[in-house]
Amino acid sequence: MSHPVVLVHGMWCTGASWKRVVDILAPRGYSCFAPSLPAHDDATDQPLQVRRKSLRDYLQFLEEAIAARHFDKPPILIGHSMGGLLAQQLATRIDPLALVLLTPAPPRGINPLTPSVVGAFAPWMFSGLFWRNPHKPSFAHAQRYAFNNVPVDRHRALYESMVHESGCASFEIGMWPLDFSRASAVEAAKVRCPVYVVSCGKDRLTPASVVRKVAKRYAHVTQRHYAERGHWVIDDEETEEMMHAICGWLRPLEHRHERTAR
Repeated sequence: MSHPVVLVHGMWCTGASWKRVVDILAPRGYSCFAPSLPAHDDATDQPLQVRRKSLRDYLQFLEEAIAARHFDKPPILIGHSMGGLLAQQLATRIDPLALVLLTPAPPRGINPLTPSVVGAFAPWMFSGLFWRNPHKPSFAHAQRYAFNNVPVDRHRALYESMVHESGCASFEIGMWPLDFSRASAVEAAKVRCPVYVVSCGKDRLTPASVVRKVAKRYAHVTQRHYAERGHWVIDDEETEEMMHAICGWLRPLEHRHERTAR
């Protein structure tokens, strides 16, 4: 049996957003754990529940949820977007076998606010007290900034699966110089496992220029760039190929761990 895989979703998503990836990994023997972050399950008052959740709340939840699973092998952490940032933070605490970052949000110290990112978040950022307000992009914004390069006939179903995101957590990522709690900080030197980073040339939420700066923080890093893909790599036309490549990268790490553990 392969190592367990912990899948950490991004903004506006739930654990169910990983279905395509789970369907690829499970037949290969991976036991996947894809929890929904606090206040991300669909509910009538979900926007009110999530609006002031901090990255610290998400991180504590994930750490406790992983501890409760009592894995008998070091897990593989895979994070997408904001989940990529949370996965980096987790990797400093639980010593995983490997860390896979799919179009990750950047940690404190890297400016994420490129023109395309500002355009994506402008309706929320220009609202009053935006750091206290939950947010979800309009359908048109989701199409332009999140689902570009995903077949158009799938956009509506993807959008209907999205939930509101915390204004507080978004502030902690995008406005980190003003966040004195340092909620988005990552001590990269404490990440001792190999790291695999995916960037995309048409990503308008975590542009490749930002993702490359994330990758440079790690000593043992493998980078894969897709020039023609957008942000939604967890369920687009090249998800299967991407995950097969990641599995190929993981296998030698798993075999090495098994030899060492004997």
